[in-house]
Amino acid sequence: MAFAIDLDHKGLVAPVLKNAENLKVPALARGIVSLSQKARNGQLLPDDMSGAGYTLTNNGSFGTLFTAPIINQPQVAILSTDGIKKRPVVVEGPDGDEIAIRPMGILAQSFDHCVVDGSYSASFLNCVKEIIETRNWSADFL
Repeated sequence: MAFAIDLDHKGLVAPVLKNAENLKVPALARGIVSLSQKARNGQLLPDDMSGAGYTLTNNGSFGTLFTAPIINQPQVAILSTDGIKKRPVVVEGPDGDEIAIRPMGILAQSFDHCVVDGSYSASFLNCVKEIIETRNWSADFL
């Protein structure tokens, strides 16, 4: 899994966190911090930049609400997380629908239609959304 790192508006790199699918959240965080430091210090090696099929980018750190990322070829897809804002939404209450204030964000995914069928991409993105909304994240840090 690659992740985009802005180099203080002097460029963008997307180093690869190897075997990310096997890492728990704390190990993912350590790997991202380590590769980010290497990137900002100009110490990335060619191996640090290869081997990913998917990129994560967080444009929300710049205050964006929606972005449409471009795939970093030859990868298959890229996921953009944008800013989270409180918004009025309809929720189901004890007496029916109610308006409540909830933190809302947008996940945008661009993918290569030559490799991935759109329905699989949409299903994957929905699965990510469900995990974000329902997972007990504190258990991942124990």
